[in-house]
Amino acid sequence: MTKILHLAWNDIQIEFSERSTLIFFLILPIVFTAILGNTVGGSAPDETADTRLILLLVDEDETDLSMALTAVLEESTLARPVLRDRTEAVRLLEEEDLPGLLTIPAGFAASLLAGEGVDLRLATAVTDNRTLALEQAVAAAARQVDSAIQIAQASVAAAEQIRPFAHEAERQAYFAHALAMAQAQLAAPPAVLESNRAAVPTPQGPDGFELASAGQLVTWVLITLIGTSAVLVNERIGGTLRRLLVTPTQKVTIMAGRIVGRLSQGLLQMALLIGAGALLFGVNWGNSPAALIMVVTAFGLAATALGLLLGALARTRSQASGLTIMFSMVLAALGGAWWPLEITPASYQTAVQILPTTWAMKGFTGVIVRGHGVAEVLPVVGVLLLFALVFFAVGLWRFRYE
Repeated sequence: MTKILHLAWNDIQIEFSERSTLIFFLILPIVFTAILGNTVGGSAPDETADTRLILLLVDEDETDLSMALTAVLEESTLARPVLRDRTEAVRLLEEEDLPGLLTIPAGFAASLLAGEGVDLRLATAVTDNRTLALEQAVAAAARQVDSAIQIAQASVAAAEQIRPFAHEAERQAYFAHALAMAQAQLAAPPAVLESNRAAVPTPQGPDGFELASAGQLVTWVLITLIGTSAVLVNERIGGTLRRLLVTPTQKVTIMAGRIVGRLSQGLLQMALLIGAGALLFGVNWGNSPAALIMVVTAFGLAATALGLLLGALARTRSQASGLTIMFSMVLAALGGAWWPLEITPASYQTAVQILPTTWAMKGFTGVIVRGHGVAEVLPVVGVLLLFALVFFAVGLWRFRYE
C-alpha cells in the first residue's frame, strides 16, 4: 500500500510541477462555467413578471363603454392591453413582433346601446400561434361588456314599468348605476365554474448555472482523467515502466499507483469545481453529501478506467493526446454536458444511454435539481461502476508494459 501511495504522490507532483496545469485544472473550467451559465440563462426567472401576451390597444371611441372594455381586458389572464395611438401601435406591431393590435372603433358605445353589432378590429400576425389566445381574450371581454349593457337595459325597462322616469337625465343616471352594478357583478360572479385537470409531470431540467457547473465539471475532469492514457504511453515509450519492473515491485502495484494518482487528481478537481459552483455561481449541489460523493467517485472511476483503456490502445504520444481531447469533447457534448438532454428528441436520449457521460450528467443533475439522495442515485452509480469495470477489464487485458 505504501508503494501505491508513493507512486500516486509522485505522479501528482509531476503533474503540478508546471504552473500551466492550474489553468486547465481550475481556471478555465470556472471561466467557461461563467460564460455558459450566463449564455444559457443563469439568473432565476422573475416570478412576479407579467407574462401575459401584449395586446396593443387603440381606442377611437373614448367613451365610458370603451374604457370599460379596456378595464375588462386588464383583468384578463391571457392578454395585457397596452394603450397607444394608431401610428405608434401600427409601428410596434410591425417592428417589435408583438402578437396583436385591437382597435375599438368610433361609435362602439352607440352601437352597443342600440343593440347593433360592433366590429372590433383585431390585427394579428397570421402565422403567430398566439393569435387564438388573443382572440379568446378579446371575445370574452366583449361578451362581458355586452352582457352588462343588456342587464342594465333590462333593469331600466323593469324600473320604467314600476314608475316612469321624470326625465331623460334621470333615466340615464339609473342606466349608468345599473351598468356599474352589472359590471361589478360580472367581474366577480358569486359562482365560478372551475375545470381541473390532473397534473402532468413535466421534465425538470437544470437552469443555466446548474447545467454549466455540472457540464463543465464533467468536460474538464474527463480531460484530466482520460489523460491517464497520455501518462501511460509516455512512460511506456520513455522506458519508465520497464525500469520499474526491474525493481521488486509487482505490475499490479505499479498500475494501481498510476490509477490512484490520476483518480486523486480528478477527485480533487471535482471538489474544487463543486466548491466554485456553490460559492461563485450559487449552485446548490443537493441536500445529500453522501449521494454527491457516490456520483463523483463512480464517475471518477469510470473516466479513469476509460483513460487506461485508451492508454492500452494508443501507440504514440500524439495518438494518446488526440484520443484524450477527442473522447473528452465528444462524450461531454453527446452526454448532455453542453446542453440539456431534455430538449433533444426521445430517440437521441435513448441512443446516448450507452455513454458514461450521460449517466454522469443524470447523476449530477439529479442531485442538484431534484434533490436526489443515496437511494435515488444508486442506479446511476451502479451503471457508472459497470462502465468502470468493463473499461478496466479490457484496458488491463490489452495493456503492454513495453
